[in-house]
Amino acid sequence: MAFLAYFLTVENAFSQNNYEFLGALKLNGNDKSVITYRLVFEELNGKLKGYSITDLAGKHETKNLIEGSYNKKLKLFEFRETNIVYTKSKFEQSAFCFVNFSGKLKLVQSTSKLEGAFKGLYKNKQKCIDGTLVLIGSTKLYNLVNKVNNRIQKSSKVDVKTKENINPLKVLDSLKTNRLSNDENLNVFWGSNKFKMEIYDIGKEDGDVVNIYQNNKLILAKHKLTNAKRIIEVILDGAKNEFKIEAINEGTIAPNTAKITLFDGDTSFDLMSNLKKGEKASITIHKK
Repeated sequence: MAFLAYFLTVENAFSQNNYEFLGALKLNGNDKSVITYRLVFEELNGKLKGYSITDLAGKHETKNLIEGSYNKKLKLFEFRETNIVYTKSKFEQSAFCFVNFSGKLKLVQSTSKLEGAFKGLYKNKQKCIDGTLVLIGSTKLYNLVNKVNNRIQKSSKVDVKTKENINPLKVLDSLKTNRLSNDENLNVFWGSNKFKMEIYDIGKEDGDVVNIYQNNKLILAKHKLTNAKRIIEVILDGAKNEFKIEAINEGTIAPNTAKITLFDGDTSFDLMSNLKKGEKASITIHKK
């Protein structure tokens, strides 16, 4: 959970051995905080690899790599968070508490429920905050939410605009998108000496225009976003680089939104900037 985050989630299965869970972490001690959590992994020959996301869409949203194992015969499921991929938190890496879990589970995509105590450990293996995780397989969760949404959409007591605004399926889907708003910064931990970004308009082209800066130097000026992907590739300058996105306008459909994909070798992840005219958000690259 690389911590400063909360448990809540599970992800849709994409193939026979791919799993997603959504749910929450409940912390022990005086805090009693509840943190949204998403767990996505692939199981192959008893080995697990994937990632977790804590504090979904929150100010401390953090993505971590996970590793683990599953013994089908004993129904023993174990995983641990290993490394931070990105975080919106301003805290130092040494302050993050990583989730370590071991428990019984029959791993079935459509019905799995993952619940039990977890141990929190710092990167140096020293103990931090323990707690309980409660996760539901995303297939089961989406089926439940879809039933609720169908009742809402069929109700004659709810007007069309309200039905659109309270659609729970859209709420669930929105939690899977990392969004950057005004003055937000995403800290990304990088392996290579190069930085590659794709930026484009994922929806209807409406004339959104952006500037991109690297360490306050303009590297892409007044770029009009279209559905065609614009690729930015630069050499990183030192151990820390800040890439800033500035909204020049809001197009014909406010706000200014850009789909951004970051690439580090074979690793990639997506985010969406969501800005009003004149607002800025940033991505800080920390060289590992």
